[in-house]
Amino acid sequence: MDSPRQLPEALFTELATRWRREVAATSSISKVYFHPAYQQIIGLGPDVLPLIFRELRKKPELWFWALGAITGENPAPKDAVGDVERQAEAWLKWWEGKHGDAARS
Repeated sequence: MDSPRQLPEALFTELATRWRREVAATSSISKVYFHPAYQQIIGLGPDVLPLIFRELRKKPELWFWALGAITGENPAPKDAVGDVERQAEAWLKWWEGKHGDAARS
């Protein structure tokens, strides 16, 4: 018998926790972005965008590749590459512009 499908939030939390734990000591951006848990998060699609943005509001992290892959967008200015805080700010502004007050919940 198959196990019940996890809700996106529970699965996202599990994957994000594993991703953070397993890439914490790496300086390789490709290992961060191509980690299996990160790739699974991307595979969850648009349903996880509010969860990613919630995490981004709490702490700027390297969610930008996933956001770009899911949305097809990249609102961060080119000169913000490598500046996690500026990239996070640009993405949050983009999300809030699309979703208004609902984006903050």
